[in-house]
Amino acid sequence: MNTATQSPNSERHKLYWVPNALTVIRILSVPLFIAGILSLAFKWELFFGRAWVLLGLFALAALTDFLDGYLARKWRVVSGFGRMIDPIADKLLVAGCLIAFCIVSLGNPWFLIPALAIIFRDILVSGVREHAALTGRVMPPTKLAKWKTAFEMLAIAILLVWIISKSYLPIDSVIPDIVLIAQKLGLACLWLAALLSVYTGSLYFKAGLKE
Repeated sequence: MNTATQSPNSERHKLYWVPNALTVIRILSVPLFIAGILSLAFKWELFFGRAWVLLGLFALAALTDFLDGYLARKWRVVSGFGRMIDPIADKLLVAGCLIAFCIVSLGNPWFLIPALAIIFRDILVSGVREHAALTGRVMPPTKLAKWKTAFEMLAIAILLVWIISKSYLPIDSVIPDIVLIAQKLGLACLWLAALLSVYTGSLYFKAGLKE
């Protein structure tokens, strides 16, 4: 996360803008990533609906997510904007991908229920943190919340394999089970992330009620 601070007496790094720029790039890649998932699944024949493009966009999102925080900490860059926009970028990526998977699955409850739990939780926690900030309190992510995010990203990566293999492998392929395996494994990670979302969301909500 892009949360580093800078000493008042230190000289600002000449590339201070790079971490925030990387975060903005991640946000801009989200609609392209969603369009790619839908295009590949429904065979719309768009440029973004190609396996290598989707994998590249996912790698870009993962790389920028790592680099913006790493560079901000390394360069000790003052980044109030980064502290605000970085979690927004992560939530937009997760919510957008989950919505796309729900569309691809035609509203399958196994996709829809955990997706709604995760999205609603993120909205709730954002409101709780805003309330806490108004009262002068800071609510940093817990370890369980970080695990929740990790399982979300893992689920997206595996379900991306599901979409790609489903679109490219012929029906009579000698390895058709990869589609089913990727779907079940991706859903398992998604449900685990949803359970962690509900639990950590309740913890944030209880903490937010304390004055």
